Amino acid sequence: MLKHPLYHDLSNEEIAKLKGIAKWQSYMPNDLIINTGNRSRDILCIERGFVSVRITDHQGSHVEVARLKEANLIGEMNFIIPTRRTADVLALSEVEAEILPYDKLCLLLSSEPLLASKVFAALNRQLCAKYNGMLG
Repeated sequence: MLKHPLYHDLSNEEIAKLKGIAKWQSYMPNDLIINTGNRSRDILCIERGFVSVRITDHQGSHVEVARLKEANLIGEMNFIIPTRRTADVLALSEVEAEILPYDKLCLLLSSEPLLASKVFAALNRQLCAKYNGMLG
């Protein structure tokens, strides 16, 4: 299994702290994992499976903007910027996801400044990789 993107630069102790607040969720093919407009700010890491990220265009059609597989994050933009979810995320296969609940993650990061800096650096790398992937 690929290493969770937030865990790359963390010590075993720091990983244990994040795992201590995480919860696991399974999804079946065609399950809606994230719904456009939802207010949740949780971060999800795909541990197994594939998802489709879709938006609704001006004509009301669903357009796939990305396909993500294991070791990709979902929701990192929404964690940083307080807004509603901007896309639907649909399971294309059986999916296992590790979920870091927003409120618990904020509480942990506010008490652990070094851990917070490492987590935000990892979120930045993920956002840059997705942005660069959209450009070409």
